[in-house]
Amino acid sequence: MTNKMIKFFRKIRQNLLSENKTGKYLKYAIGEIILVVIGILIALQINNWNNDRNDRKLEKHYLAGLINDLKSDSIAVSDLKTMSNEQVRRKEKLYEYFDGYQFSKDSIAYFFAIQWGMPVGFVPNTATIDEMRSAGGVSLIEKQDIRKKIIELYNTYQEFINGDQAYYERNRFELRKLAFKIPNVFDKESLKNAIEPDIVNALKNDELRNSVMANYAFGVNNELKVLQEKNAELLKLLTMYLSDL
Repeated sequence: MTNKMIKFFRKIRQNLLSENKTGKYLKYAIGEIILVVIGILIALQINNWNNDRNDRKLEKHYLAGLINDLKSDSIAVSDLKTMSNEQVRRKEKLYEYFDGYQFSKDSIAYFFAIQWGMPVGFVPNTATIDEMRSAGGVSLIEKQDIRKKIIELYNTYQEFINGDQAYYERNRFELRKLAFKIPNVFDKESLKNAIEPDIVNALKNDELRNSVMANYAFGVNNELKVLQEKNAELLKLLTMYLSDL
């Protein structure tokens, strides 16, 4: 439409020029320039609309991917939390034993066996966030507060993984020390193979008691709780945000 109008004005302008009607020629020349500018602005606006539509489409794609990833992470964290809860429960029973509460020897072995097993192995699903980071797609999430929470959660994931590895290495170090000092319990293929009388006698050792009390069970449990809460919060936000787009 604009091209036809430009051609129309150009033809009139050429006729006026041939008739030496300079004043009218200039008016039509200006009109032609204005039409060109309007055409460019319209084209730019249409291009902006198309780009925005594509961005919103990609934003929805990323949001859907993040939601699926977070659901997968939620299951993994929940499984680890269940293991950690059991470790904490048994550790609390050992505290009661240290305070003089009487349990059967079988129970003591049961409470003891899990104390150096860490609920390690959390591997978050980062497929979508990795894609977003490599493609510069994080900025496509329009709401700044949601962008911030996405980044915060994956930073929290990484902090947990780093800390988890540190806990694991510290526990290995403690086990090596205990294996040297209390070989009848720790110098075996598995702690589960230690027999009850040996465990009961070993628990009289102050260093072993201190190791039980400092085995990070409560700390890991609290960190897993934080992961669960942040995961659930972001999952809810992303689901609501996507439904509003």
